[in-house]
Amino acid sequence: MLHFHHHPPSPHRTPETGGAVIHWAQVYDALFDRILRPSEASIHALAQVKPGDQVLDVGCGPGRLTLAAQRWVGPTGEAQGIDPSPEMIATARRNAAQAGLAVKFQVSRVEGLPFPDATFDVVVSRLVMHHLSGDLKQRGLAEMRRVLKPGGLCLAVDFEPPTAPFLRLAVWHFLSPGMTKIDVRDYVPLLTEAGFAEVETGPTGSKFLSFVRGRSPEISNLLINKENTQ
Repeated sequence: MLHFHHHPPSPHRTPETGGAVIHWAQVYDALFDRILRPSEASIHALAQVKPGDQVLDVGCGPGRLTLAAQRWVGPTGEAQGIDPSPEMIATARRNAAQAGLAVKFQVSRVEGLPFPDATFDVVVSRLVMHHLSGDLKQRGLAEMRRVLKPGGLCLAVDFEPPTAPFLRLAVWHFLSPGMTKIDVRDYVPLLTEAGFAEVETGPTGSKFLSFVRGRSPEISNLLINKENTQ
């Protein structure tokens, strides 16, 4: 989970990335776990995660969504998380141990995912996209597309700025002026350019969060080709 502003370099090795890297992992986890936990049910539904699926959480932060995904896929599936912050990954591993879940977490970056092509059924990211530049968004989406299986689903959930003027002012003042300009609809052409099909966007049902999602298109193409030959 990539958030807010850059912080001083970690004493641990951090992979080079054009996105923001959080080093205050335990504080972040304590602050945001309760706030973000209600969004997990809607993410489960929107990502269409099924038992037995292989799921990747990109920008997993302290791993809360990854652990939820592991519960969704059950013993026949697997959820994994990557984040560029060593502190976040260390916190995620502690959270997994405390939950009694054997989940793999590793330090990595969205623009260089360390997985073979067509590995995952679902790729999710929560509150990551708005901290990537336009070029980095495109590179990251291309990587997500690469590691998805044919017909796999990519779901990105991001901040939806409040419409009330006083709330927008609070976001501008206390978080970041740029966060008042986030619009997940701007991500639609980026997913299309990255090769996703069936791209759509909308509210998640959780306050201040919207989604964009797209599907790896090969299955659709195969079905179309099959129909054309019949």
